[in-house]
Amino acid sequence: MVKAIRAFLEFCFIARCHIHDTNTLAALDDALQRFHRYREIFRETGVREDFNLPRQHAMNHYAKLIHAFGVPNGLCSSITESKHIKAVKEPWRRSSRLRSTLSDAPYQPAPR
Repeated sequence: MVKAIRAFLEFCFIARCHIHDTNTLAALDDALQRFHRYREIFRETGVREDFNLPRQHAMNHYAKLIHAFGVPNGLCSSITESKHIKAVKEPWRRSSRLRSTLSDAPYQPAPR
């Protein structure tokens, strides 16, 4: 369990670097591979049944996206969650919750 947590923390610390090169991206991939290998202990001991968590899935794309778009500079994935709550969950709570359609959404793109 300690190895899994260590690999996860290494991934997080490397991802937050302000400058990346091929060596740091390789270290990022290595930490991710070790995390995926060592996290099975949580399943084997019954701590978790699955690992289908969105933020853990996003980790698979970090190296490729950093290579394509640059460093995230402290961007937090909670930002999208808070936007989702405002854009989707709050209108849903205010609605009748029957036959939800796109008309419930606060923003609709213009038809082409």
